Amino acid sequence: MNPHFASLILGLSHQAEAALSGELPPGAEGIGSARQLAQTLIDTLGMLADKTSDRLDPDEKQLLDQALTALRFRFVQTMPKA
Repeated sequence: MNPHFASLILGLSHQAEAALSGELPPGAEGIGSARQLAQTLIDTLGMLADKTSDRLDPDEKQLLDQALTALRFRFVQTMPKA
């Protein structure tokens, strides 16, 4: 597995998870809500999955798929109750 690819996936995943927990870095108040930031990061990971389809090592594909699945599930869990 390419360590740079793994670092990118883990970094984006961590940022999305932090946003889902309501944590924004200092100065990020002007970019929208933490939930919007999380959605953007999850969408970015999804785009990476689409664009790198069939070009990843099995370990890289598994890492990206697992990160996306976990984040999408967490995103749905954190949806405001109607």
